[in-house]
Formats: sequence, structure tokens, C-alpha cells
Amino acid sequence: MVLHSVTHIALRVDQLKDAEAFYSELFGLEVAFREAETPGGWRTLPDAKGWEDAQRAGIELGLVMLHRGGLRLALEAVRSVANDGQLSHIGLHTDDEELGRLRMRVRAVGCQVAVDREQALVFDDPFGVRWEINTFSYGDPKALSTGARRGLWLEV
Repeated sequence: MVLHSVTHIALRVDQLKDAEAFYSELFGLEVAFREAETPGGWRTLPDAKGWEDAQRAGIELGLVMLHRGGLRLALEAVRSVANDGQLSHIGLHTDDEELGRLRMRVRAVGCQVAVDREQALVFDDPFGVRWEINTFSYGDPKALSTGARRGLWLEV
């Protein structure tokens, strides 16, 4: 089996419209589509229609797909999200310019910064998701080991 890339990241959120606005603003994402689950299966909201149109029609949207470049972020509506959830964090690779932009944005949009280093920014968003954004290459996974880089090995 060969894995080529991450196809998308899916997050469960209890405030779908707010989450869409937040992640669009934070990462500069655009809406790819919005959908609602119906007895006949998932149906997509036409591109020219928005949240207000869906509400007027009595449609409860349940899924939003956001995108920009290679990032695809699916937001799934749920009634409630467990405090600890099933997700540890999401790691994204970016360039220096985008990391600098995010450094300025995360606090402005209500995120709590956990780590801020030259090549990495780790923060928790208001929806309980931890993000790790970095500029170093993931080309050689063994090179990512903090202990190996620092010569700190477990005694076994």
C-alpha cells in the first residue's frame, strides 16, 4: 500500500456556521461546498446560495468543505463535541510568510498560543482543536525526532 498525501482533515464542530467563518478567516480558506443530509442522501447547496438561503428553506446544513491550495478542511456538524475529543492535533507545513501571517492572526481570532518558535507555531482554537504549523521539511521523518536531533536517547 502506498500513501501519497492527506486528502482532507475532518473536524466535528457544534457550531457549523461559526466554525466555517472562523477557519475561513484564520487560514484564508474558501467554501468548496455546503451539504445537508436528507432521507435521500447528502444534497449540496447550490454555489449561489448561502446560509440565509438554507435557513429560509428550513434546511439544516451538516457539512462544509473549505479549501485553499492543498488544504481541504471538512467541518461536520454534531450536537456536542467531547472536551478531549479523538484528535490530538493537526500539523500543517507552510512557508515563512504564511507562518508570520498566522502569528498575527491567531490571537486576533481568539486562539491560545501554546508554542511560538522560529519555525513552529502551536495553538488551540476556540473549537478545541490544536494546530501545529511549521516551516521545516517533513521529507525525512526520522529527522523530526526531537531526541535524535538533540542527542537525547531513552535509556533501555
